[in-house]
Amino acid sequence: MTAYDVTVSREDNLWVAVVTDLPTGVTDVVHFADLEVEVRDLIAGLTDANPDDFVVNWHYEVGGHDITEQLHRIAALEEELRMVMDARDKARVEAASTLVNAGISQRATAEVLSLSHQRVSQLLSN
Repeated sequence: MTAYDVTVSREDNLWVAVVTDLPTGVTDVVHFADLEVEVRDLIAGLTDANPDDFVVNWHYEVGGHDITEQLHRIAALEEELRMVMDARDKARVEAASTLVNAGISQRATAEVLSLSHQRVSQLLSN
């Protein structure tokens, strides 16, 4: 799979992305969150590729500081947190279901799980 190196910097209140291997591969966005889509669209347009058919290696430099490692670490931790929260939510559903099936009221189940009885009701209805 083809990989493109992209360096992101901050200029004039814009996030500027430069694709190293593409001479006209430069774009800017107002919002940092828009970089992924805009850069993939730029590369796809310049190379006649599908936006999902290549890898983007992101590098971030702001005010002379390379913050790539920190931003990658945050992204990894966010993904880990999402996975842990999904596991917690699944465990809550299983516990609520087991408690209610054992004859415990939804209000008592809510107390055990430190949730509102409305939330327990929602968990059991899914």
